[in-house]
Amino acid sequence: MDNTYDFLTSRPKEFCQLATENLLFLHYKCPQEDRYIYVYNHFNQIAFTLQGMKTLHLGTHSWSMTEHTTHFMKKGSWKQENTDFKWELLAFYFPDEFLCRFYKENRHLLHKKQLPAPPGDFIIEIKVNDATRAFFYSVLPYFNQQPPPSENLLELKFKELLFNILSNPENTAFLAYANYLSDFQKPPLGEIMENNFYFNLSIAEFARIAQRSVSTFKRDFREYYHTTPGKWLSQKRLGYAKHLLDTSRKNVNEICDESGFENITHFSRAFKEKFGSPPLKYRRQNQELALSD
Repeated sequence: MDNTYDFLTSRPKEFCQLATENLLFLHYKCPQEDRYIYVYNHFNQIAFTLQGMKTLHLGTHSWSMTEHTTHFMKKGSWKQENTDFKWELLAFYFPDEFLCRFYKENRHLLHKKQLPAPPGDFIIEIKVNDATRAFFYSVLPYFNQQPPPSENLLELKFKELLFNILSNPENTAFLAYANYLSDFQKPPLGEIMENNFYFNLSIAEFARIAQRSVSTFKRDFREYYHTTPGKWLSQKRLGYAKHLLDTSRKNVNEICDESGFENITHFSRAFKEKFGSPPLKYRRQNQELALSD
């Protein structure tokens, strides 16, 4: 799968961008050639849609990013549906460490006595007030400024954005997530795996999202799940595929694709080993049983 951060930063002439060591401002305006693509990112992202529409899919959940809406997207993977070919957005990429450090430094100004449970969804909708909307449009001139803004200024602008969003009482879900994340030295492994097993990511790509070396990822994974990543992923994907066969009208190729299997041959073989029948035969048998009951 393509990593969006790597793809964008390797093409500075195609995508307007400003960067520090680990922060990225992006102004993206380009026609979308493919209707569906699968991508992942090891950085978090705040995206403000300037025009157009895009739909993101993760498992059974979908989110529509429409004009003048803002979303926080956790690091991870997703299926992207390009429903509008005039897509334009302003995006801000940053690692967990930056969000945690900012939150800890400003906790006394941001923290509410009672916060809701941190949302488990991959995407958190951000409520935008006049100040935040004005901030987004104030950033656009920086992309054409000569000389470009300093890294110190870019970091200050990132902090201004986070403070605008987190101090807005309508964004307690995002604040709760920042508070939750600040309790961990590394990103929570369980949340990362549960949100991303649907996709055909390599172990190295999972480790990158989890901000660990491959060896540390495998060690932490075994401590958490008491098995290997490969075995856990296989069982999780097969269980999800079975669920889709039982509850949806998707064909076997679609289910293979949406369950994270590399190809239909591998999927059919693994499914038969687990459940005793190939996927299509399993569905037909279950449908016949349902009719007989």
